[in-house]
Amino acid sequence: MRSSTGFGRRSFLRTAALAPVAGSLEVLHAAAKPGAQPKNIVFMVADGMSPSVLPLADYFSRQVRGKGLLWRALMERDDVTHGLMDMASLDSATTDSSAASSSWGSGVRIFNGALNVLPDGTMLTPVATIAREQGRRVGLVTTTTVTHATPAGFAAADRSRGNEESIAEQYIKNVDVILGGGVRYFDGSSRKDKRDLIAQYKQAGFTYVANRAELLQCSQNGKAPAKLLGLFTRGMLPYTLDRRNNASLRESVPALAEMTSVALESLRHSPKGFLLQVEGGRVDHAAHNNDAAAQLWDQIAFDEAIETVLKFAEKNPETLIVITADHGNGNPAIGGNWARFRGESNGFRVLARAQCSFEELLAKLGRDKAAPAAIQEAVREALGIELTKDELDAVSASVGGKKGLSLNSRLDKPVGILGEAVGNHTGIGWVSTDHTSDYTLLTALGPGRERFAGYVRNTKCFENMVDFMGSRFRNPTMTREAARAFPRPAAEAVPHWV
Repeated sequence: MRSSTGFGRRSFLRTAALAPVAGSLEVLHAAAKPGAQPKNIVFMVADGMSPSVLPLADYFSRQVRGKGLLWRALMERDDVTHGLMDMASLDSATTDSSAASSSWGSGVRIFNGALNVLPDGTMLTPVATIAREQGRRVGLVTTTTVTHATPAGFAAADRSRGNEESIAEQYIKNVDVILGGGVRYFDGSSRKDKRDLIAQYKQAGFTYVANRAELLQCSQNGKAPAKLLGLFTRGMLPYTLDRRNNASLRESVPALAEMTSVALESLRHSPKGFLLQVEGGRVDHAAHNNDAAAQLWDQIAFDEAIETVLKFAEKNPETLIVITADHGNGNPAIGGNWARFRGESNGFRVLARAQCSFEELLAKLGRDKAAPAAIQEAVREALGIELTKDELDAVSASVGGKKGLSLNSRLDKPVGILGEAVGNHTGIGWVSTDHTSDYTLLTALGPGRERFAGYVRNTKCFENMVDFMGSRFRNPTMTREAARAFPRPAAEAVPHWV
């Protein structure tokens, strides 16, 4: 029989993904009484995760881990709130990450490319500032650069998301725990102004850690530093797929779940509670590259971070957990004919052979000058796939700069053509290498979860969070009609993370 918490014994036995967090779910259910206010808020973002990615990652997880995704399993429960979020920006149905995170971080829709700034230049107050004013501590954890669009949307304001050096300066006054990549935006030797921000953060009381060992060591005594800056790579953290297959990366770079655990250990000592954003940022980058294996491994890493947060909540049930995505990207899916004639499981077995990301593979092909024989050998070694002659010819031509190889112009580039070729062997196809306008999946657990049910406009998240903090603050807004009088920010010709 199903229990009043929606977690009957039979469903427990069927859902292996939930077993490690059974106690957490029970205490969160008990804490989520109508009208209950959370002390802590953990806002988790799988950046660029199209809704179609969740079932793909669930199937893939069963193939490589012998169990499905925790996030997918949570959707079976009647004591977990479910919704869809409209992530449109002020100038487009298809948002970018900075406008998306700004909608949560300031409660205002803005132009793509900007960061908590209205088109007329009005600077908006980010949620991190409000949290600090209310006596709460703030943390940002990401697999991107810590100054990237999604973490910055909670704690910074700038006319352009690309001004990461400026964003790095802003965190020192309103963020307590900062973990991810992006040393180059803090290191005086690589900053344009030559300022040593790492030294300035240390002077402001931050403990600085630069590798996985230092991060784990700083929390071994059960109490991580109250102020913590951890920067583990010059740019983005590596894809989980690349980290899994490189001993040096595993030793030097922490996993998302490990960073999340240390952040929670640091923030939990805040008497008035905390706000923590956790981002699986490279899910998005893998989607831009039409790289299914890299994307699904990073989705699994994000799921492991969800488990870490749920285990924390078992001892800290006054914690609201919100799990979502900022936008779709590429909309990968298995086509019906593949499922009918070949079977999804065969495709996931092929996908599990991958040893590195497209990013690493294409870098190697560039060094080898893209000779067809070199491409075939590199793909065989990296992905465990033997390309057909037509696939090899197309990939070789695209890497060599040829266009017109796909009638879908959004796929007519090396990553798109490689994604199409690999999709012939895995069954996974893509509609683009760009963001998409999907409503994103929304899951909430713990006190306050009921405010995230059903259809949710992105800006409502800010209102919910500041209300929970005891503030009624609202930023000024602008209508789409009024915004038409102002020019849009210049788009990047090539995303700066490439």
